[in-house]
Amino acid sequence: MLRTFNTLFSIRTSSAVNRLIYYAQKLPLVGRTIKDTQYANLEGKRAIAVIAFLLHVIWGFVSKLAFLGLMVYLPAVAMSGTLSQEDQLSLFLHIFLLLSFVAAGVASVTVLETKREKYIAVKLMRMKPAAYMQALLGYRYCSYFIYYLPAMLLFTSFLNVPILQGVALAVSVTLWRVFCEYVHLILFQKTGIVLIKNNAVVWLAIGIGYGSAYLPLLLNWTPTSGELLLLWPVTLVIAVLGAIAAMQLKRYPDYRTAVDAATKRDDPLLDIGRMFVEANKKQVESKDIDYTSMVGQTAPYKSREGYAYLNALFFARHRSLLLRPLWNRMAIIGALGVIGIAFAVIDPDKASSLSAKWSTGLPWLIWVMNFMSIGEKACKAIFYNCDLSLMRYSFYRNAAERHFRERLYRICGYNLALAALLGAALTGFALTAGGVPSEELLLTLICLLALAVFFSIHHLFLYYMLQPYSTELNMKNPFFFVVNFAVSMAFVLALILEADAAALAIATVAITIVYFVTALILVKKWGPRTFRVK
Repeated sequence: MLRTFNTLFSIRTSSAVNRLIYYAQKLPLVGRTIKDTQYANLEGKRAIAVIAFLLHVIWGFVSKLAFLGLMVYLPAVAMSGTLSQEDQLSLFLHIFLLLSFVAAGVASVTVLETKREKYIAVKLMRMKPAAYMQALLGYRYCSYFIYYLPAMLLFTSFLNVPILQGVALAVSVTLWRVFCEYVHLILFQKTGIVLIKNNAVVWLAIGIGYGSAYLPLLLNWTPTSGELLLLWPVTLVIAVLGAIAAMQLKRYPDYRTAVDAATKRDDPLLDIGRMFVEANKKQVESKDIDYTSMVGQTAPYKSREGYAYLNALFFARHRSLLLRPLWNRMAIIGALGVIGIAFAVIDPDKASSLSAKWSTGLPWLIWVMNFMSIGEKACKAIFYNCDLSLMRYSFYRNAAERHFRERLYRICGYNLALAALLGAALTGFALTAGGVPSEELLLTLICLLALAVFFSIHHLFLYYMLQPYSTELNMKNPFFFVVNFAVSMAFVLALILEADAAALAIATVAITIVYFVTALILVKKWGPRTFRVK
């Protein structure tokens, strides 16, 4: 198994290092110093592989800390009002049970996961399927427990859970996931069903799991179901089930069929590969009705010239593609606004207590606007329907700063409309519920507008400077994910520091102005080099 694991590690690191070298060559300043000979530089690639492995390990710990902190601990403690520590622990365990045991048990498995690595290892390198799967599962769940343990001990210590019970929770969730792997494999053996590929079932499980997890926060109810995880008989049962599942997975005789079922979906030479590509492109294809409605309707744009004219036509001809997500988001905001006002009318005491904590919830606006922004959707549509062809010409790349400005103003308009509607919904709730000072409400609206501009700049700036999309609309640029991770950590910092309304508004406006000026300067200087087809 050790030899198989070394082979898997070599495949992963080689792929990661080659991708890192390729995209590093596209970076400003340092890109020109990285030559193609680096692909054959084994010593240099080994050093990069070590760095990549260390980053992978760090990410493993950070991801578990972020999941338990943001998805479990923070809702249970910060959003639960003035509950006692015992009730907060009950909420923590309830959310953890539904997210990590129920939803993840259906939606997150490895044994039948579609993965290109399986195709390379088993089909191309002719590794034995049993040896591959045993090494993969062994590494997956040993590292899973190691990554989970510090995060679990940290957050359970905040709730005065004994260390031994914190360790038991980490052991339980790890062995439960091993048991779920075996259940998925047996289901496939008996019925031929790859449950993780059934989108309806997977998303239903995720929806029910996450909805049930957070519903008590809205109903002011403290469930006790999660406390079962602290009972030693329950821990023992889960441990026995996980140990039996681990032994059965080691002895499983027909991994060949299971791996074939996954690699057929992974095989880039089969039709399913083209189906995924076509599915990505279909999301950003223009609609025939847009072209039909534009016939003879170009007169309003004839006063514009150059790239202003080009982008005006583009946004007009693809308005259904760009406006559909805008209308969908506005409908969601409007519905939530109506529900919030109705809630304030039906239960004014509860609404008043929520409005009294207005400033503590403002950092969440960053996450809301990041989720609601249509900047990434617009960039993908622009790439496929316009830039994919024009990026090949030097005159177009050299004018990156000019069409960057044109697009930025248009995307800002979309996001500002969303921010304005969200501000109106929050204002309606605040006025109905009462208890929100007018200064805090005004600062909230300023913060929303600044965030709308910030995320418009952010998505478009990363598109021009890192250009993450391949011709199949996949995002493979590692630096794109690194930058987004750094920005996400800044959001987490805002939540941890619990910035008040004035500080958050001032910081958001200042950062947005600096980002805008910096983006214009860097796109003008480096855009012609970075704005290319990958």
